[in-house]
Amino acid sequence: MVPESRTDRPLLLLVSIGSFLSAMTSSVINVALPDMAREFNVDPSTASWFVLSQMLTVTVLLLPAGRLGDIGGHGRVYLWGSVLFGLSALGCAYAPGAASLIGARVAQGVGSAMVMATSPALLTRSVPASRRGFALGFMSTALYVGLTIGPPVGGAMVKLLGWRSIFQAMAAATLPMIVAAVFVLPREHRAMSRPRFDWLGAMLIGAGTLSLLLACTLGPGWGVGHPATIALAATSVVLLPVFVRVQLTSREPTVDLRLFRSVVFSSAALGAMLNYASLFIVIYLLPFALRDGQGMTPEGLGRVLSAEAAGMALLAWGSGWLSDRIGGRGLLVLGMLATAVGMAGLAASWPTTGQAQPSAWMFVIGAGTGVFISPNLSALMGAAPANRQGIAGGVLALARNLGMSFGVAVASALFGTVFAQGKPVTHWPVEADHVVRTGLLIGAVCSVAVAVVCFAGQSPRFDRPAEPGS
Repeated sequence: MVPESRTDRPLLLLVSIGSFLSAMTSSVINVALPDMAREFNVDPSTASWFVLSQMLTVTVLLLPAGRLGDIGGHGRVYLWGSVLFGLSALGCAYAPGAASLIGARVAQGVGSAMVMATSPALLTRSVPASRRGFALGFMSTALYVGLTIGPPVGGAMVKLLGWRSIFQAMAAATLPMIVAAVFVLPREHRAMSRPRFDWLGAMLIGAGTLSLLLACTLGPGWGVGHPATIALAATSVVLLPVFVRVQLTSREPTVDLRLFRSVVFSSAALGAMLNYASLFIVIYLLPFALRDGQGMTPEGLGRVLSAEAAGMALLAWGSGWLSDRIGGRGLLVLGMLATAVGMAGLAASWPTTGQAQPSAWMFVIGAGTGVFISPNLSALMGAAPANRQGIAGGVLALARNLGMSFGVAVASALFGTVFAQGKPVTHWPVEADHVVRTGLLIGAVCSVAVAVVCFAGQSPRFDRPAEPGS
């Protein structure tokens, strides 16, 4: 049975506030990257691991975390993930060096995976299909409002208190959410006979995905013909097909591959991955380009980055509500074409001076993504049955984090063609501006590809699935 609207409001509020606080306190990391790189005396490619270490961990663990939620309860996994996230934030705040900071970010990635894989499932199982777009759009809007507030607040924090205050704020913000979760999360009863966790599948997908991502992120610096690059690529080529084979024969798989028989589900997952890849190429390039290339202050950089999140926040909720009524294909295509226009416009105007012009184009990029994200999320979650909502949430988050990781890897590889490995940025050559333009154009092409995928893969009006829990 689906709870009545009044009973799902506390859960919607909890998950949304959690998304808001997490986004607000974590979105400033990109603003602080140049300062973190200077303190630890590392180059931009090395500093990318302050972001990639968490992203890779999340990506590897999302599917197992989603399946764990289906077996042991989404609320329990969400709660313990929040606890781990808060504790590891303290580890980041007091990390004495780059290596220890990366280690703490890995631990933070474990907690993030547990929260991210279960949040959509908690909401989808708690609201009727007719309100799914609204609920998921509300959660997305809260997240983007946090992203909007985070960069300018974080820029001021970095200037006044240093980058470590970011992680201290993360830990402080997590504590009240943990207390609230104890009272609000649904009481999930343990079944007499629960399915077993697929340890073999979890290890195969984890090792295969990690090998693939390491080959993509480290390979450009080592060289395509380097033995380590070849070994990592070969490992992923061997393990991932074996994982698929194991999942097809397993009674309780980590990933139910039958979900991908749905064209709606598959196109939504692919669209999410390409969308986040394009976004994170931009998000990683701009902090260094604006701080080191244009001499912008942390506060100014925060305002530019927050313009993108503001566009997302203004349109995500309304787009989700509208998709419940008219379907999502038109919204998906319109959103991605707008994002492509924003990236192409920023590339054409680069190098730019001041904050107004990059902020305007970043707002267009964010607005397009805001139109896209809620209908796409609703389509993917709605295409999965009730007993596979955790897996669907894991697939969605995996697609998102694969996209983020590939985006950062591409941007890092582009910077690696200009800046020496292992040395901090001391000057900004003209070639670096060419790199920024190239990255922006790659993002625009990815956004157009998403529009094509969504037009081909989504019906004009999504089919209504069975109500959650039925």
